[in-house]
Amino acid sequence: MLKEIDIFSSMPDNVLLWLNGHVAWKELRKGEYLFHEGEVADHVFVITRGRVKIVKEFPNGKNAIIGMFSIGATVAEVAAVDGLPYPASAITLENSTIGVVPSDIFLETLRREPDVAIKLISGLGSKLRKLTDNLGSISTQKVEKRLARFLTKLSRDIGVKNDAGLLLTLPMTRRDLAEIIGTSFEVVERALKKMRENSVISVDGKKILIIDFEGLSAMSEN
Repeated sequence: MLKEIDIFSSMPDNVLLWLNGHVAWKELRKGEYLFHEGEVADHVFVITRGRVKIVKEFPNGKNAIIGMFSIGATVAEVAAVDGLPYPASAITLENSTIGVVPSDIFLETLRREPDVAIKLISGLGSKLRKLTDNLGSISTQKVEKRLARFLTKLSRDIGVKNDAGLLLTLPMTRRDLAEIIGTSFEVVERALKKMRENSVISVDGKKILIIDFEGLSAMSEN
């Protein structure tokens, strides 16, 4: 299963076997924590099935989803490298298979395989770019545009074509969706209603049918 993880995919078999001997595999149900914000960062987590959200929890009781990761991703590698506590919490969005790697073993892997370290740096750069882009979107763009951008990206990642359009099954609640794009549940509901009225989408619970993908894409750009 380690070969499914992006940064480990090109490692020699002998190193993979060594690493696999130190990995604990866990089956987690939807809504279970991988770790809590503030805990000692003594493990890195790899995803071979399911999805995980990274949540920042604020003193006023509000939460903000700052990232989502799926098969092939590593989670909490920065905390393992800098040795500081986890800066946010990680929670499964669906039933998931997670590999738990001790931080010292993860660091030893980086020392043994420089290519893994290079992939790690590249991956962190990509995450930073996405975070910067998302922060810019939240601060300057209208909710309708943010929502359209998110639905467009999600449709390309996990959308399923059918005769009526592109079917998207949200791997999250609509409240989670609101947190991701930096607004309230009520505002997201109004934006979805507007999209329905414009015949861009239809909505049935967590299932969103993209009827007019070009129209949705145009909304994400204008």
